[in-house]
Amino acid sequence: MTRRLCALALAASIGLSGCQSSSIGGATGAVVGTLSGAATANPVAGYAIGVTVQAAVDATVKYVLREWKNDQQNVMANAAGELPIGQVRQWQIQHSLPVSNERGGIQVVRDIDTPLTRCREVLFTVEQEDAPAYTSMICRQQDGQWKWAAAEPSVARWNGLQ
Repeated sequence: MTRRLCALALAASIGLSGCQSSSIGGATGAVVGTLSGAATANPVAGYAIGVTVQAAVDATVKYVLREWKNDQQNVMANAAGELPIGQVRQWQIQHSLPVSNERGGIQVVRDIDTPLTRCREVLFTVEQEDAPAYTSMICRQQDGQWKWAAAEPSVARWNGLQ
């Protein structure tokens, strides 16, 4: 019986993990902690398990969202990398789950050549109702790929601290 309850709680938490809410880990931890405490008849064990599950779920959701944002930025940067100044190109990102799939347009505003690398200022949109346009910088890496220069999460120096 307790295995069924734990499996049900885990299934519910996985179903909720598609949401971008910071309460997913808390809700999952509370459910699993309560069930674990009841199954072991030890509220301290239930609390410890619940806190651990909450931390794991929160970290996993943040990691997935960070990777998705990085993928989106790479698609956009490479779409604009070789565009002539002023030309608009459409971009689109599709994830394996039907969440955070976005598209829009990107345009190069100006080139910024430095002795270290070639950068470009870009103007981009994300197709949403009443969405504004944004600006950012992309720079060519040594391997020839274009990367977002000034936005998280693709700034590599931060590693997992985002």
